[in-house]
Order: sequence, then structure tokens, then C-alpha cells
Amino acid sequence: MRSASSVLLVVQCHGLAVSPAVFPSTRMCGVPLIFEFTRTRPSPFLTLDGSQDERQDERQESAEPPPLPLDVSPASAAVPASRAGFLATQPLLQLTLCLLAYALHVTVLSRRSLRLGGSSIGLDTLSGLGVLCGVAARRARRGQSAVPGWIYGARAELNPGDASDQLLNLSAAPHAEKVRLLSTGFAMLAAPFVFAFAAPVIEVVIAIVAIFLPLTESGMVATGLLVQQTLLYGVIFKYIGSQHKRFFSSDWIRGGWRRAWLLPVLSGYAASVALFNLVEPLNQALLPHLRTLPEGIVAQIANPADRSTWSLFLGSITPVVGAPLFEEVQSRAFFLQALTALVPLCLALPLMGVLFAAQHMQIGLLMPLSVTGWFWGVTYVSSGNLLVPIFIHALWNLRIFVGSLFGL
Repeated sequence: MRSASSVLLVVQCHGLAVSPAVFPSTRMCGVPLIFEFTRTRPSPFLTLDGSQDERQDERQESAEPPPLPLDVSPASAAVPASRAGFLATQPLLQLTLCLLAYALHVTVLSRRSLRLGGSSIGLDTLSGLGVLCGVAARRARRGQSAVPGWIYGARAELNPGDASDQLLNLSAAPHAEKVRLLSTGFAMLAAPFVFAFAAPVIEVVIAIVAIFLPLTESGMVATGLLVQQTLLYGVIFKYIGSQHKRFFSSDWIRGGWRRAWLLPVLSGYAASVALFNLVEPLNQALLPHLRTLPEGIVAQIANPADRSTWSLFLGSITPVVGAPLFEEVQSRAFFLQALTALVPLCLALPLMGVLFAAQHMQIGLLMPLSVTGWFWGVTYVSSGNLLVPIFIHALWNLRIFVGSLFGL
């Protein structure tokens, strides 16, 4: 029985077993403070209506909490939080540092290689692999598995504050909602083929406009692509909004400009390049007959026939600005989370990657683009910020225009 002069503070710690040595005996105004620590579970996946998924909750009850890392203390834990808080208040500083690091990657790492025996491996590939190894080692030091369990379907880990806890889990959605999600997905996949019939009309309109504006042939192609993609995704997003009223809310699309996105973007971009470089040779070895297929539209507008800077700039708008925004909202925000109505997250990620690759209609790059789409989905789940894959996607497409402009 505690005395009446003691003050009892009950602190809830998500999955942590806090040592009494961390909090020595404390007195406030002469009154002893007694600390008790209880363990709670982190928030499970959210369902469509914002409620918790009870099945996920039950799985987490049986999961063993990870051990407390040896170096975790209130002082050491506050340092990363303070740095993240500073970066979140300086988005322009993050953008500046991001572009500087990107310039280093494009001009140095992507142009140099290391000889290993009779072969060579690019420094960009090595740096990306180093990032992946570094992330795995950091998780291991924290007492977590090197690879998050939700990637390969293992039992959910108790990771307090993990952004993956906020991903929509639509497995418990009503049957009618699942049918609506499926029909919306089919409509989105069919929309580009339907809009292909409108391409000749758009070309005629652009040709008429070119009479009054100084548009070269390359500029007309770039302008036509911009108009077609803007109309296409305008219709798609209007349709999604009419079928799923909460899609453009923070339940589906999470993230923001004033968050610490710099390191996730830089590390995600470096790792994406490494994975693509490793998978592409395998794709060519398995499908050698696909090497002779014509290049995609992006490669065509990145190398305009007139070689003018204006045509290059005009051609970069859709791939560098429009495509990252539209495609990430479609693939990562909608397809990835909608697929959880049918399959678990570990299967939704690769399925979304295949859909992402198929939308580009470049069968010669099906495997590399599938892996890239899968990994960008991983960056969205792990960061909880859609701006992360959007920026990675933008930097990815930008490099072909930077290479064309500077001859890299």
C-alpha cells in the first residue's frame, strides 16, 4: 500500500521495457514520484472507415516485443527527433541539399566504376547497395529484423511510430466496396487505351496552335504529350473522387512538404538505381530478343531532333513534373492500398509493381520497372509520405534530360 504522500505516474510505452535506472528516484515539491510503465500496442493498420483492423490487432497481441536497444535513452532518442524537426521546418533547405546530392550522383557516381576481377560495377550501384545495407544494419542495432516483416509477410512487428501502421488495410471492407475498388482499378487501366483514340484529335489541335506559336516538330510532340496526359489523369482523378469520396483525404494520401523527407528521398533514389542496374542485365539475359524494341516516348522527347534547349525543357515537363505526381497518386496511393482488399500487403506490393510497369507499355523493361515500382511502394509504406516516391520518381526521370543537356 503506497502512502498518500506519493504521486503515482503511469506511463504507457509502446512495446518498451524501461529500466528503472533510466529514471532515478525523483521528487517534486518534496513529494516522491513513483513511476510505473505499462506496455501498449502500436496502432494497427487502418481500415477504410478509419477503424482498427481487429484481426491485425489479434496478430499483434501474440507478437513478442523487440528488445530495447542498448543505446536508447531519453537523451539519445531526442537527437534524431530534433534533427528531423529542424529539417521539417526547412523544406527549401532540404530541396537545395537534395539537388546538390543528386548532382553529385549524376555527374560522379553514375560515371565511374570499380574494377572487380574481370568485370566492373558502377559506383552508383555500390552506393545504392551500401544504403540498403546501412538501413538493414541500423534496424538490427535497434533490435528489429533487418528487413521489415510486412515486406515478406512475417508476423507484424511492434514498432512504435512505424509509418506502416498507418497504411490502409481494406481486407475488412464491405463486399460492395471491394467490388467498387476492383471496377475503379480496371477503369484506370483501360483509360490510357481509350484515350489513345483521342491522340489524333489532340495532334490536329496542336498543329493548329503551332501556326500561331513557335513550336518545332519536337515541341509539338512534347506539347501533345503534356495535353494528353493532363486530360487523361484529370478524368481518372475525377472518376476516383466520384467513386471513393475519401480518396483525396489523409487516409489514402499521407505526407507533406514540411516533413523530414530529405534522407528517405536520397537513400530511396540511390537504392532504386542500384536495384534497376542489377535487374536490367538479368532482364536482357532472359529476354534477349527485346533489346531491339523501339525506345519509349520519354527517350524520344529527351533527344529532340532540333537539339534546342527549349524543346528539351518543354519535353521535360510531363516526365519530370506531371508523371511523378499523377503516377504516384495512382500507383502508390490508390493501387497499392486498394489491393489490400484482395491480398495482404506483402503481395500487394509486387502486384502494384507489375501494374506500374505494365502502364509504361515497355515490355523490354518489364522486370526492371516492376522491381522499381515495388521498391517505390516500399518507400511510401515505410516513410508514410507520398512526396518521397514522387521526388524519387522526378529525380529518376530528370536524369535522362540532364544527360541529354550536358552530354553525360
